[in-house]
Amino acid sequence: MKLIKTLGAITILSTLSLNAADSNSIKHFGFSAIFGVASETLLHKNYQQFDDIEKISYATAIASLPGLAKELTDDDFSNEDMVFNILGALSGAVFSNYLNNNTSIFIAHSKENKSSQIKLAYKF
Repeated sequence: MKLIKTLGAITILSTLSLNAADSNSIKHFGFSAIFGVASETLLHKNYQQFDDIEKISYATAIASLPGLAKELTDDDFSNEDMVFNILGALSGAVFSNYLNNNTSIFIAHSKENKSSQIKLAYKF
């Protein structure tokens, strides 16, 4: 339940911030969120010895690296864009952690019926 509240707070803050931002900041947020989801998913599946806070922290750091590389190659470093990179990476990592802890996807194939099923399970 605490993670749901944290996810909700980050989403609300992100939405409020994006309303005041230009389209460039929205792009930084969006791409970093995608990297956050991917990074946390990889950490979640391959490094099960980490707890949730470690997975989210490492995923945020990893997902912020493409944005940092982009800012370092720009003519001038933008602190605002970097904030949106980090905020997007954090939001994506938290969202991914929540989904990875509470959902499962199963694929079942039946040769007799010549059919496949994709099942989504949600842990209440």
